[in-house]
Amino acid sequence: MKKPATVLRAAAVALAATLALSACTGQSPSSDTNSDLTLSLSVQAPTADLSVGNFTGGDPTVVYAIYDRLVAQGIDGKLVPSIAESWEATENNTVLTFKLRDGQKFSNGETLDAAAVVSSIEASRVGPGSSAQLTSISSVEAPDASTVVIRLSYPDAGLIYQLAANPGMIGAPSLLGSEESKLSPIGSGAYVLDKEGSTVGSSYRLTRNPDYWDVDEYPYATIDISVIADPTAVQNAMKTGQIDWALLGSPDLASQFQGSEFIIGESLPSAIGVLMLTDRAGTVVPALGDVRVRQAINLAIDRDAIAEKLTAGSGEATAQMVSPAGDAYDPALDDTYPYDVDKAKSLMAEAGYADGFSVTMPSTVLSTTFDATIAQQLGEIGISVTYETVPFQDLYSKLYANAYGMFWFYNGYSGSDAKDISQVLSGSFNPEATTTPELTALLDAAGAAPLEEQGAAFRAVNKYFVDEAWFAPVNAAAGIWVSSKDVTYTPPVSIGISLLAYQPAS
Repeated sequence: MKKPATVLRAAAVALAATLALSACTGQSPSSDTNSDLTLSLSVQAPTADLSVGNFTGGDPTVVYAIYDRLVAQGIDGKLVPSIAESWEATENNTVLTFKLRDGQKFSNGETLDAAAVVSSIEASRVGPGSSAQLTSISSVEAPDASTVVIRLSYPDAGLIYQLAANPGMIGAPSLLGSEESKLSPIGSGAYVLDKEGSTVGSSYRLTRNPDYWDVDEYPYATIDISVIADPTAVQNAMKTGQIDWALLGSPDLASQFQGSEFIIGESLPSAIGVLMLTDRAGTVVPALGDVRVRQAINLAIDRDAIAEKLTAGSGEATAQMVSPAGDAYDPALDDTYPYDVDKAKSLMAEAGYADGFSVTMPSTVLSTTFDATIAQQLGEIGISVTYETVPFQDLYSKLYANAYGMFWFYNGYSGSDAKDISQVLSGSFNPEATTTPELTALLDAAGAAPLEEQGAAFRAVNKYFVDEAWFAPVNAAAGIWVSSKDVTYTPPVSIGISLLAYQPAS
């Protein structure tokens, strides 16, 4: 059974309370910027392109450390000042005005002013890794050196959260669009890439930026990040002290890290494991254009069995794309698609697919654990799955090209319902830009809603997703983490959201 949303929301509230208490008691993260401490981490998927506008997938830790954004998300998911020290939304949430802090520079000495911000956002508006997330922007202006005004063509509550992520990365103007920036990025963030100490795609060394506006909050002089795709190799790296923190694939693995040298804890819900049904127009897989087929797929998936057998307790069954800790989540919707093969077969027959159909899906590092089970369960209703092995670094280009009608993916929760909904409707998750008048109306209403009403507005969008079977969500992953005794880790609402989650142990 799924954990009640109230329990998961209580965990998120407890995290926020802990952070607030730390601030009140003088225990908030702070650093000795003269320290020579090193934090060693690992990521599963390499970042192939480090330039503004071209981040198409992989772990964002490296780019978030190098590139500051107008605003950022704190460990609790709430928006906090960054390049902009203040901002406001006006005209029905269609005009965003940012006031920049004075005296900022990029790590190469270039001035970071409003004109530089405009240049980066314009680059992201056309970049393959970010343009789909910024379609609501109609113009970006710099009325003076410390003010940036972003005008939207329609209300988009998720945009400011996109600007706090990779679509909002601000880079040195002289390198925008250059080949050099792909491997030698220049930003204004808390860290700088040590090019000589890094091998892009394999390992990254980051050194603290002494000129960063908030440098006192970053205690580690160096961040070493290794790309380790194999979960067993990650565990071994943790055991041998090669890395200081790891997310374990199963709670059962926690027993391997007993002892005084390790600290073990449980994360908040961090990602959704989902069978993405992206070809709702039926261009690649005609059957997916019929809502009854998509509903049949949802009914054919035994979510509880997958949670029990394949995630070993680190995942909870869900039929919703939004986080169980968010305001858009509705516990009742998880009962929409009980495991029912007979009903699924009936819907397939009604749609004209009593004999089923064939589909090709990519097999990646994210899907291998689930490939056989998904194929077996879909096979029960006549859907024959053929897998094509795809290196993760090649997956996004294929998805953008609409090479597959459906695929398995783990998508991280962002800490914002608005952003989570926005990102699964764009880019590689919606390559045909599919929409309907009903969905557009729901999104417009949510985007224009006052902050206190956005939860209910996005719940309506979430219900539309479930009723129309736009996706086949399977499990909300929480997971168990382990750290060395030298690190104090505060679980964020989104894995990788901030390096401030890691602090030296007292």
